[in-house]
Amino acid sequence: MEQGMSKKVVFVVVDGMRNDTARRHLGYLEGLIERNAGLRARVQSILPSMSRPCYEAILTGSHPLDNGIVGNDTVRLSKLESLFTRIRKADKTSALVAYYWMSELYRRAPFDLIADVEQDDQPDSFNFGRFYFEDSFPDTHAFAQAEHLRVKHQPDFLLIHPMGVDDIGHKFGSDSKEYQGTVAKMGMIIARLLPGWLEDGYTVIVTSDHGMNSIGFHGGTDEGERLVPFYVFGSRLALAGEQPELLDQTTLADLLCRLLEITPADTMSQFSDELYGRWFGR
Repeated sequence: MEQGMSKKVVFVVVDGMRNDTARRHLGYLEGLIERNAGLRARVQSILPSMSRPCYEAILTGSHPLDNGIVGNDTVRLSKLESLFTRIRKADKTSALVAYYWMSELYRRAPFDLIADVEQDDQPDSFNFGRFYFEDSFPDTHAFAQAEHLRVKHQPDFLLIHPMGVDDIGHKFGSDSKEYQGTVAKMGMIIARLLPGWLEDGYTVIVTSDHGMNSIGFHGGTDEGERLVPFYVFGSRLALAGEQPELLDQTTLADLLCRLLEITPADTMSQFSDELYGRWFGR
């Protein structure tokens, strides 16, 4: 890494966004990849390809067989060290705007609709959290809240988790104009904010937890339910354009720790050293 280069990360997890739909409808992001101004790969979600197990896989680097979060109805705190606890131990700061299940995994369960909507300075987890509990909560509001936290607090790690794509996917299915239009709208929201994030020195990653099938479900083994996009933008990249790799979802926590230059937990699955060297030059 160059001397003085930023170690901050914006991590966008668009709930329920298929890889193929992202490729067709995230025109701004795909345009950056086409011009070698970013990197694109794919991620394969864990099984079951359901939200709460995928959140745990992404943020603790572990599999449901090991962490016990086996379905959306497993409502309890994570028993493993998460990315948030590792950031805290490294004396860095984190912020997130997310669906309330993330609060139940990494702060307190069950979620209190009043007390837990805004959470600041949690000594055993994230520094700043804002949570919503309606699946139809507007994506624009989630991004606006997240950008407010970023500008005000300048966190080392910002997680943004919008639910609109997943919500519309369940209602209309992945082949619908409603689902595809919501993905396209997501691309426009990100396009408005991405240049500012890059200007402020953040490495930006855009991905998803799982996909969606044509009848509005996910959780199984179909490619549309498991394959999600993985975009990286920022000055730390040493490689650009379309890449052939299919990443294991449980290695993302380790990758984020490396980008933040903090020590990962022993329970986090390791991201490939060879791949990290090619992508980020070390």
